[in-house]
Amino acid sequence: MDTEEDMSEFLMPIDKEKDSSESALCGRKLPLWLGLLLLLVAVGLLVPMIYFAVIANSKACVDGLQAQKECQEVNQHVQRQLNQAQELLHKKEAEAATCKQAVVTLRDSLKKEQARVEELQGELASLNQQLQDALTKERRKSEASAEDNGSVWFFMLLMCTFIICKCLKK
Repeated sequence: MDTEEDMSEFLMPIDKEKDSSESALCGRKLPLWLGLLLLLVAVGLLVPMIYFAVIANSKACVDGLQAQKECQEVNQHVQRQLNQAQELLHKKEAEAATCKQAVVTLRDSLKKEQARVEELQGELASLNQQLQDALTKERRKSEASAEDNGSVWFFMLLMCTFIICKCLKK
């Protein structure tokens, strides 16, 4: 039993220590008005906390939170679609810019080719005029030559006739 008593000393404080700690607390009693005030403050804080906890867990609040979550998901989905549309728009704008540049390049080439065609048409008209002039000149030469040949033939015919007449007269 000595061991039990020894053990109880370790588990329970010695009466002297117990008495001294109780006497220290009892010497300082909490005033009643302060205790009531602390109790009112605790109740005053506890009641709104319970009220807000009940409201936070109400069906309307839970439904509102669910609706907000769904709205955020839809918003994120729409935002992703908007981003994709903007990326596609940027790609199409880049393609349009490339096409516009190609059109400008083709227009410049077309203008150069048109200028070259006009230049070649001018040269062709000049060559046609030269050809017409040459043909006219050759025609005149040919006509003059034919007239000269006609005169020569006429003169020869005349001479032959004269010779034949002379021969016949003899």
